Amino acid sequence: MFFVRFISVVPVFLLFFSTTALAQFPIIDSTQLKTWMTGKSKAVLIDSRTHEEYVQAHIPGAVSIPADQMRVKESVLPRDKSAPLIFYCRGLGCTLSRMAADDAVAMGYTYLMIYQAGMPDWLLQGNPVQKGEKPGTVKQKSKSKEGSNGHEKGKS
Repeated sequence: MFFVRFISVVPVFLLFFSTTALAQFPIIDSTQLKTWMTGKSKAVLIDSRTHEEYVQAHIPGAVSIPADQMRVKESVLPRDKSAPLIFYCRGLGCTLSRMAADDAVAMGYTYLMIYQAGMPDWLLQGNPVQKGEKPGTVKQKSKSKEGSNGHEKGKS
């Protein structure tokens, strides 16, 4: 009797935890990605592929942080742990973006998304790519009283 109940509960248990794991990071599409990259509150776009792949072609504005270097390159990320971060990699079968996002959670980041279709989808859609080492920039929120010219407000 116990065995029958156990067997009937296991699939529900596994289903719950597998969908929970998948739902940990919202999956966005290329249209949503473009909205995030051009909107008022821009997200930091992270290319989780190797640096060599990044140099060959990447989504304009992306920063190169290979999945296995997330913790080493934490200084590239925004200080604001609630800043939106979007990860992408080699497409649907690739787990690099999810691995990088897991590391970002461990570092305290709370607003994460994954462009799961990744670079293959971006290219198929005919979207522009950037080549070379030129990284995107991560704008840090200033906590000081600086004006837009770099000087403190109210001082010359």
